[in-house]
Amino acid sequence: MDEVINLEVVKLPKLIAVGKKFRYSYEALNNGDNRLPDFWNKCYKESVFAPLESQMEYIFDCSHAGIFFDWHSGDSNFSYIIGMLMKDGVSVPDGYSTHELAESEIALCWVKCKSLAETRAVPFESTAKAIEDIGRGCANMKWCIDLYHPSRSTTPDENGEVILDCYIPLD
Repeated sequence: MDEVINLEVVKLPKLIAVGKKFRYSYEALNNGDNRLPDFWNKCYKESVFAPLESQMEYIFDCSHAGIFFDWHSGDSNFSYIIGMLMKDGVSVPDGYSTHELAESEIALCWVKCKSLAETRAVPFESTAKAIEDIGRGCANMKWCIDLYHPSRSTTPDENGEVILDCYIPLD
């Protein structure tokens, strides 16, 4: 079970998600056919992050990110980019995709869980409830992001739990 242990409302500047794009079916995902972990493994094997990490001056956040978007296209699919959040001016490597994120007010949530596999990426139920608990909403979001911070997501605490960071645009 996951738990939101920290929630901050912050202003996110205009950013560009840069990475490898995957288009997938909600129906398949919800029926237990989760291909996202394999896509993450493929991206790590192919060193997808290296050309982005070499552009230090354009990195917004050092975390590796999974960006969900395009679920409103009417075909029951969504797009997912595995990469990093970058600033304007980034050089986009050949074969990479981009998705521009407008300046937004977001909920930055830290979600604690026994393993990242438990969360199935952005844990919508727990984050939506935590956002509701502060009197805000996220029903109209057009994207959301799971971020794997280099220390919080990889180093278990004394109880064996890790933390997934989530960016959720607020209504």
